[in-house]
Amino acid sequence: MLFRSIVLTLVLALSLAPDAARAADQAPFEINVVVSQTGPAAFIGASESKMLGILETAVNKQGGINGRRIKFLINDDASNPVTAVQFVTKLAADRVPLILGPGFVATCAASMPVTVKNGPLTWCFAPGISPPAGSYVFSTGTTIDDTMLVVTRYCRERGWKRIAVVATTDASGQAFDHGMTFAMSQPENKALTLADYEHFNPTDLSATAQMVRVKAAKPDVVFVLATGTPFGTAMRAAADTGVNVPFVGGNGNMIIAQLTQYRAFLPHEMYFPGTPSIAENAVRNGPIKDAQGIYFKAFKDAGVKPDLGYNIAWDPTMLLIHALRALGSSATAQQLRNYVVNLHGWAGINGIYDFRDGLQRGVGPRAILMVRWDKARGEFLPMSRPAGYLK
Repeated sequence: MLFRSIVLTLVLALSLAPDAARAADQAPFEINVVVSQTGPAAFIGASESKMLGILETAVNKQGGINGRRIKFLINDDASNPVTAVQFVTKLAADRVPLILGPGFVATCAASMPVTVKNGPLTWCFAPGISPPAGSYVFSTGTTIDDTMLVVTRYCRERGWKRIAVVATTDASGQAFDHGMTFAMSQPENKALTLADYEHFNPTDLSATAQMVRVKAAKPDVVFVLATGTPFGTAMRAAADTGVNVPFVGGNGNMIIAQLTQYRAFLPHEMYFPGTPSIAENAVRNGPIKDAQGIYFKAFKDAGVKPDLGYNIAWDPTMLLIHALRALGSSATAQQLRNYVVNLHGWAGINGIYDFRDGLQRGVGPRAILMVRWDKARGEFLPMSRPAGYLK
């Protein structure tokens, strides 16, 4: 009887082994994300988090990573650079292969030194940092320098020659300052003039004094280079002081929930440097539009109207899913980094990506087109061709 019991136990164990192995194979592949779900950058962080949920569903319907489901693990850095560094440092110590985020210039800049040399691969969802060529850090979208060149080009072609700027004093504002200096130094912008240049602290409760000086300078257009809550502070001050000219905002504010909340004091003409995927039918037929078809369908299926917070994080995430499908879910940080830095010809919703220039972002000025926020309709309207040229 003892012998028979042992045999039955062995048979049962062997018969269950394949099922147990299959169950283990079905454990989701976890991808860590560091974004701002609270704090001043929560508007954009909330969109990024929701996008990842929609993308997770879409990717898993397509078989995940070679049959293995994916799952995003969201870490809230509360818009705080110190907290972001703590999360990134812990994840690096845990030897995860990749991190999505952070999603804000200040949090990205603070955490970049942690992973830049040895990984894990980290993809900042903000364009305002400049990772070293060949490093483990990548950045979303066009550089701030090129973005500001696109914005000034559009203003020049519209005949807006006197520009006033209101920027924050934080890392985001400093990146914009550098971009403005670059753009205004270009020969094509020699006809443009900086009528006034103001700064305010992102924690200030008012920017009225700055807007009074802006109004006195009589600009043709005002750039408000701030993101999140400080953007609202500046725009409220502009309305209170009666600055009645077109405004251009930083694209980190292209969040429908945020702009809807600010509706009462936003001007009629509110422009942003947008992306080719900010609205349907903004690009011609081809691989980019094909990629956008998948993107827009995923959001329609979810009953969500996408904004910039959704689409700036979509391409990096899909690109890394593409890399993991090619390399396998056991890919190391080094393998992923090597795959991405040599990638070219990959079609995303915002352009054809080519990482061989060493800028660690894959796209250039053609991934930007100017849009106007129609607050009555609650949507973004394309106003230029790629790179800011008028239609």
